Amino acid sequence: MNNDNYWIILLGMSCITFSCRYLFLSKQLPFELGTKAKSILSYTAPSVLTAMWVPIVFLSESNIEQSFFTNPFLIAGLVCVFLSLKLKNTFLIVVLSMSIFLILRLI
Repeated sequence: MNNDNYWIILLGMSCITFSCRYLFLSKQLPFELGTKAKSILSYTAPSVLTAMWVPIVFLSESNIEQSFFTNPFLIAGLVCVFLSLKLKNTFLIVVLSMSIFLILRLI
C-alpha cells in the first residue's frame, strides 16, 4: 500500500468514526436511544479495545520468539490491569503502564 492510499483510508475511517459518534452524541439532532440500546452499546468500547490489544500482545511477530514471561507487551498489559483495579486515575495508569513497557523494551 503506498502512502496516498494509506492517507485516503485513514481519512475515510476518521470520517466514518466521527459520523457515527456525532449521530449518537449530538444534542442538536432529534434522536434519542432507548435504555436497552444504550445498555447494549456500553459493551462496544471493551469489545473494540479487546479486539485491538489481543493481536498486539499475543500474535506480534516479535512476541512469538519471546518467552511468555519475558514478553514486555504481556507484562505491561498485566501491570495496566492491576493498576486499573487499584487506582482510579486513568492518566496515571496510562503513564505508568507505558513507562513500564518502555523500560522493558529497553532492557
